[in-house]
Amino acid sequence: MELINIIVFSMIGAILMFRIQPFIYKQGLIWQPNQEDSQTTLESWVSGEYTMAALWIFAVSLLCTFVWYFMTSRSQAHRPKQIQQWRVCWAIIAVIPVLSIGVGIGFFNQVSEMRLSLAVFFLIDILILFWLTTATSTPGLLIYTPPLAMELRNLLSKLGVKE
Repeated sequence: MELINIIVFSMIGAILMFRIQPFIYKQGLIWQPNQEDSQTTLESWVSGEYTMAALWIFAVSLLCTFVWYFMTSRSQAHRPKQIQQWRVCWAIIAVIPVLSIGVGIGFFNQVSEMRLSLAVFFLIDILILFWLTTATSTPGLLIYTPPLAMELRNLLSKLGVKE
């Protein structure tokens, strides 16, 4: 069941990153270039710089999610102190996708006007691809290790989405 959750939330994240967010940018809702052919400029930016940065964030977030899943699925933790140590581990792993935003924006994006919107969009993407996925997919006794996992799982249970 956990792997299914990872796949579903990864697909939701992919749709958001590679369909919805590019659509928002292509419509010029966030930025309009000061050039005669602004639509071509937007299309070029989305297909080049945005896509490279989004692929980077997506790959790093998924990698961190799978690393967390495989580490926790093999964990023998059963004492409160051991479980607390896993919270620290989760936090350390969570920093990696957040830092990848800086790499994605700094190396792949040359348009300074886009940095704030990219940071906001990519942070939302990481919340879906890493936090939401780990909060709903962490196995075993570490089920409530990610922040707000208990509240999220209780809400999903009340909504009938998850057992």
